Amino acid sequence: MKKILLLPNPKKHIPASVVEALREKICSLGPAAEILPLPETGADLQAYAGADLLVVLGGDGTIIDVSRVTASMHVPIVGVNFGHVGYMAGIEAADTDSLLQVIRGDFEIQRRMMLDVAVIRDGQTMSSTHPALNDVVLSNGPIPRLLYFDVYCSDRFSQSLRSDGIVIATPTGSSAYSMSAGGPVLDPMLSCICATPICCHNLNSRPIIYGDNAVLEIRNMRCRNNSIYLSVDGKEVLEILDGDVIRIKKSAYTVPLVWPGKKNFVEVLNSKLSGN
Repeated sequence: MKKILLLPNPKKHIPASVVEALREKICSLGPAAEILPLPETGADLQAYAGADLLVVLGGDGTIIDVSRVTASMHVPIVGVNFGHVGYMAGIEAADTDSLLQVIRGDFEIQRRMMLDVAVIRDGQTMSSTHPALNDVVLSNGPIPRLLYFDVYCSDRFSQSLRSDGIVIATPTGSSAYSMSAGGPVLDPMLSCICATPICCHNLNSRPIIYGDNAVLEIRNMRCRNNSIYLSVDGKEVLEILDGDVIRIKKSAYTVPLVWPGKKNFVEVLNSKLSGN
């Protein structure tokens, strides 16, 4: 590796001295290391071009934000967890040795699946600004009322639901909101789409795992005297109008997530779930 960028999340209040000490350790191994602000949607990514590795200092939310914005750059990302749970961060804040292990070349790259999201309205297609790494969530408005909608898979009817909404998750996102809603935890290296109803009022409705070639559509959405919203990775929020169709499919982009060579998802999942 020749060029490494450190991207600290300012909201985590990580001391500048900690970040600088990390930069100096990396430089002592040979690569050039630079500290830059988090890339934002719509920002010029030229400053991040040519990097061999992005070191994201924060939690899972920070990793998701950086992954979505830099997806088109295909630059590997390693997360150093300064957050709470940190399923996506392969390294804990106090474990700088694991980061140096990565710099030395002892790591694996996991290419995490993403989702393309679009809303079809009056014949026009409105796509999300960036693909989703975690999940796409359909939910009702501020007043709790049942949301009615139908789910189609590749133009074939799948299920009709009465619920507070639905979480459409990637394997990476299966350990987030989808898990809290009763969905399964999936190995993040799988390539599939998990649909988990939220507080469903249908006794026979269960989470469904679709193949990665599935094109999911949510149609006929209605919620009496209430608003309906769609969120993409908890960042982009769009109000759904009568007659809209939501289309979700596997993205051509993936996130090259770096993990130290001796760590695996099963061990991390066990430690996180046991500790929480």
